[in-house]
Amino acid sequence: MRRRITIVQPAMPNYRRALFDRMASKLGSSLVVYASNQRELGVLSTGDGSSWHRDLGRLRPLPLGLEWQQGACSVPVKRGDVLVICGAPRTLSTIVLLFKGILLGAHTIWWGHYWSATSRPWRAAIRYALMRVPDSIMFYTEQEVDEYYAGGGNQRKKRAFGLNNGIETDEIVRLRTAYSVENRSRDLLLIGRITPKAEIDILLEALSLPSCEGVTLDVIGSGHDEARLRKRCADLGIADRVAWHGGTVDEKQIAAIANQCKAFVYPGSVGLSLIHALSYGLPAIVHDDRWKHMPEIAALNCGMNGVTFQQGKAGSLAITIAELLADHTRLTEMSRSAAYTTAVTFNAADMAERFCSAIDQVLADSPSTKIDSDRR
Repeated sequence: MRRRITIVQPAMPNYRRALFDRMASKLGSSLVVYASNQRELGVLSTGDGSSWHRDLGRLRPLPLGLEWQQGACSVPVKRGDVLVICGAPRTLSTIVLLFKGILLGAHTIWWGHYWSATSRPWRAAIRYALMRVPDSIMFYTEQEVDEYYAGGGNQRKKRAFGLNNGIETDEIVRLRTAYSVENRSRDLLLIGRITPKAEIDILLEALSLPSCEGVTLDVIGSGHDEARLRKRCADLGIADRVAWHGGTVDEKQIAAIANQCKAFVYPGSVGLSLIHALSYGLPAIVHDDRWKHMPEIAALNCGMNGVTFQQGKAGSLAITIAELLADHTRLTEMSRSAAYTTAVTFNAADMAERFCSAIDQVLADSPSTKIDSDRR
């Protein structure tokens, strides 16, 4: 019996394709990924063309902040398939598809966050309740698996896996130059979409303080907030120290900028931007509240590959920046640790291995799989 591995996602951002390409090389034509085309992702949006990719209709808004993904409920599922759904309860079509998979005898996996910067207790309670429905759970990181079990998840009843969400790092490693503080002409790099989530205002205020006099910032990213932030730079008198490069997924362009910088900074809720920066060997500066970050904060080893400042406090950020940039020995040691972090995990290759291994274990644990095997 040919077993299909079906994954249903709300979108197909550029950074996710490497994972599915690597999985397809292992799983072959049995892997099928369904997703909608969301143009609001900007440069992170990609067209289709991969053999494993299938288009779904648009995400249609519903009352109360809910949504419906057109075509999701028509995704073909049969007994013995593995169905992986995106763990976002607001997408009602996904919940319907989950129950469809269960009724048809598929092996079901919930793939999502345990907690992220946008989580709220009441929404999390709904999500945790729905997590009890599928056969297994896949979280973005191993840290979330630990948090899930510490928060009351039953390890005997529900197996959870951590993927250590990452990006394709092969090209970054090829483009990355040796880290030498003295040979780097720029100070700070911020990479990511320019949205309120990034809280760039705090960083700009920090750069205007005396302790950060002369510190430079390079911003790779785009968003609706850019014009306002440019004006804010002018108002603070730091416009000549902040370079805005726009959004791009061209790794050669990113490398040309990142290789000139000494450290990465992200004042808001950091996610995959942290992984991207660590891959370039850049020590990270992020705030200290884990529960107001995205799951990828698990890659930060404070004091080893990065440092933290008091969340929301420009003064604390300014002092942290100044102290780190002044300590060349510490920067060099942290750079080595940063590059090592994403060489071991938090990369697409390791993530694909973990994903495929989770699927294998879900199938091995399933009573129906054992019955089918006995019948053969």
